[in-house]
Amino acid sequence: MSTNLLVIENDAISALALEVTQAVLAKSDEAQEVMEDPSGPLALARALSDFFEIAGAVESGAVALDQEQLDELCAYGLDLLDRLAFLVRKVEIMDKRDTVARMFASMGVWVARRGATIENLEGTADGFGLIVNATRAPDHLGALCELMEEVIEAASVRLQLDEDRADAWRPWRVINLNAGIAATRSLDPKLMERTFERMGRRLPYDMPGFLADGMRQAAFQNVPDAVKDVMHAYMERWPASAPH
Repeated sequence: MSTNLLVIENDAISALALEVTQAVLAKSDEAQEVMEDPSGPLALARALSDFFEIAGAVESGAVALDQEQLDELCAYGLDLLDRLAFLVRKVEIMDKRDTVARMFASMGVWVARRGATIENLEGTADGFGLIVNATRAPDHLGALCELMEEVIEAASVRLQLDEDRADAWRPWRVINLNAGIAATRSLDPKLMERTFERMGRRLPYDMPGFLADGMRQAAFQNVPDAVKDVMHAYMERWPASAPH
């Protein structure tokens, strides 16, 4: 997987969705059984086509939406992608897993750049997590961290309050932790500092464990001293014995 393929443009995201949709349509009988819908995945394919047509008009400025309409459109688009990804999992189209990840991550940033509020963060958080895990180039990891920050900033107040912490895999936690991982692996001390400051506000209860784990990994790698210095500085602020 290459982050070079993460293009934040409607046509590029539509192309990713089309690639996945065609793979689902190739297993139409299985998908129809999963959906329990006589129209099978065809109705979903048409809905996605209609959505990306409207999204393209919004992107180009040909269509202007007020905030409520924009939020509704973007929520609808993310919901359609959720339904598509669900079918991919159910009919086990494993070779499209990376495409789905890029599709969701790109769509999350696209929505954020339109100024919409994101309520449905799950697919985008999971997509970025997969991409970060597969990325090795420090500059790409730095770019991914900045893209995740755009999405995080667009998350709804409900998500940002993070009041229900029972689920360790909740999207708000997943995307913030992955932003921290990407920043650390970028080996960019300034980016690490900015990201850790944000994480300290958003996930204070996770900071001691996150930093301790990062330092353990750094001990076995050829990590610049400047990076270790940042880790040490924040570990002093967030000691492992800190109350959760």
